[in-house]
Amino acid sequence: MVTDQPDTPLTMRFADCTPVLFYDPVKGVIGMAHAGWRGTVNGIAARVVGVMQRAFGCRPADIQAAIGPSIGPDRYQVGEEVVDAVMRYFGTTDGLIRRDPRDGTAYLNLWEANRRDLERAGVEDIEVAGLCTATRTDEFFSHRAEKGRTGRFGAVLSL
Repeated sequence: MVTDQPDTPLTMRFADCTPVLFYDPVKGVIGMAHAGWRGTVNGIAARVVGVMQRAFGCRPADIQAAIGPSIGPDRYQVGEEVVDAVMRYFGTTDGLIRRDPRDGTAYLNLWEANRRDLERAGVEDIEVAGLCTATRTDEFFSHRAEKGRTGRFGAVLSL
C-alpha cells in the first residue's frame, strides 16, 4: 500500500511476518508491505519501491525504509521449497539461509532478505528493528511460537 494523502493511515497486522515501512520525505509519500517468506522471495519490498517511483516519482535514494519486528533468523525454520525460492530470487542463500549443523534444517533470515531486496532496489537508508516476535512474545504475537493460538500486532503509518 502507498499513499501521498495526509491523514490517510496505512495499517496492517502481523504475527511473525515482516512489516516493511517506507517514507519518502522529498515527495511526501509513505508505503507499507507485509513480507512473509512468499512476499519476500517475490520481491514485495522492491515492488513497493517500484510503485512509489511510478505513481509518485519517488527516487529510491530518497526513500527511508524500516524493517519491523518479525520472526528472527534463529527461529524461522523453513522447508526446502523456501530454500529453493530464496536461491531463485536472490541468486544465493549465503547470509539468508542458515543450516543447523546437527540436522541440516534450514532457517531463513527475513530481516536480511528484505534489507537486500531494498538495497537492490536502490534504497540506501534502511533500519532493521532486529526484534524477534518468537522470542519476545511478552511484547509481540507470534504465530509459530504460540502454535497458531495468538493475536496480531498492528503497524500504522500516516503522513
